[in-house]
Amino acid sequence: MDGLILQIVVFAILFAIGFGFGRYNERKHLDSLAENEQRLAYITLDNSRFKTSSQPGQMISSNVVISHDYFKYVIANIQNFLGGRLTSYESIVERARREAIVRLKLEAEKMGATRIMGLRLSTTELGMQGGMVEVFAYGTAVQG
Repeated sequence: MDGLILQIVVFAILFAIGFGFGRYNERKHLDSLAENEQRLAYITLDNSRFKTSSQPGQMISSNVVISHDYFKYVIANIQNFLGGRLTSYESIVERARREAIVRLKLEAEKMGATRIMGLRLSTTELGMQGGMVEVFAYGTAVQG
């Protein structure tokens, strides 16, 4: 009996440490995204399909794959069992989307573009149990 209690306590401690590190890394990534989004705010996005520009453009693309950690997986399974929103997965999808757009803006910045027209996002679930999400972003970079 004492061995079982010890195993449960060790599991709970390791789970809490892992969860804490996961939250810390997620917060760090979100802070980095906010900083890059602010710095690249001068590059405007336009998702209209049929807008044209007199300036020449070049197609650019970016993609990002983000995986959830084991702890979010456990929490998501509990939420899935109980029903309702899977907020732990929502945060992963949001981070992936924001990261893909930041990377797209970085590509535009390399070309000297100040505008991305025809922005499109595509999301794919990867992994056997949906453990990863890929966001592919593309559009036309236009100078001016």
